[in-house]
Amino acid sequence: MIRGAHGFSTDQPRRRRITLFGFGAVGVFIATNIGPALAKVIGFELFREVAISFVFAATVVYLVVSKVLWNIYPISLLIGLPPDLSGEWQGNLYTDTEEYDSEDVVGTNELGYRLVKMNVKMDIAQSWDRIRITFEGPNSTSNSTGATILTDDGGTPTVTYNFDNPGNDLHDELGSHIGTTTLKYDSDAETLNGTYYTGPNRANHGRIEIKRVAS
Repeated sequence: MIRGAHGFSTDQPRRRRITLFGFGAVGVFIATNIGPALAKVIGFELFREVAISFVFAATVVYLVVSKVLWNIYPISLLIGLPPDLSGEWQGNLYTDTEEYDSEDVVGTNELGYRLVKMNVKMDIAQSWDRIRITFEGPNSTSNSTGATILTDDGGTPTVTYNFDNPGNDLHDELGSHIGTTTLKYDSDAETLNGTYYTGPNRANHGRIEIKRVAS
């Protein structure tokens, strides 16, 4: 289990329902045939009476596939794979904050806001149906509270997530805030690029450009 993870929605809900039905079907098959299979392998007819419940078998299948085997071919093809974003990502955050000196400004965005460049890190833990995104900036860390992964029928995958940041007691200007980040995944370059904005408690926005450095 991924501690602190939450579910995420996708643009393939029908594929996910079919996969869950498949887990159940495999569970029925195992529950029905485990006794005869053990008797044949071990050579004792006594084992033919061994039985397990369908619910238990289906649950075991779900846990093994969704947590361990979900991103391994050909299972990934059969169950409808969301992009595997697990790992450590590093790069830069370009934010419109006014809390830095003018010499820190590296440019302006399309709205004319001055942008400051910061080094950041993102850690993503993921399974077939759950995810946890931790974003570490220079002075605080945010954690995802909900997410959506869109695959656009084979197009560029996009992950959008809401986050909560408790702020930093050592920085009065950095209070508790929430926000939303949208990132596009380039599987060839192994990059996530996109934008973010925060809620009224902080009310700033900017751009994130990060690259996967470890899986």
